[in-house]
Amino acid sequence: MTAYGELATSEQPLRLASILTSALPALLGTSQAPTQYTVPAVFSRQVSVPEKTAIEGPETVRRLTERGYPQVTLQVSDRRLLIGRTSLEQLEDGLAHEIALTLTDIGRAVARERDERAAAATARQSVEADRAVDVQRSVDRIVFE
Repeated sequence: MTAYGELATSEQPLRLASILTSALPALLGTSQAPTQYTVPAVFSRQVSVPEKTAIEGPETVRRLTERGYPQVTLQVSDRRLLIGRTSLEQLEDGLAHEIALTLTDIGRAVARERDERAAAATARQSVEADRAVDVQRSVDRIVFE
């Protein structure tokens, strides 16, 4: 359930809601802070298997590389996105926006594929129903006299 009492479903857009501050490196803000680290972000809902596959897949790696983030890695861990080899500064300077665009595009592609599968299933059911009607008509014409 979401804060408003509605169910979070895979039909709702997948987005990142926040960064899990408590999981950031303890040395951030000090002179010994690492330059790159993993930033855990919390998803707005559970990630579907096709979404996870796309987020972690080669197309996303290629996209991030083309946008200037060749070292960044994305890994889904339950309701978290582990954004590896990055920093808060890099996220603020444009990586967060690029990840948001990537999630939007993945969501659209997954929804399109889901809709195409549903349409194909409906078409198969229609063909099967027509076939069953034709068979029944054939059976109805047969008289054992």
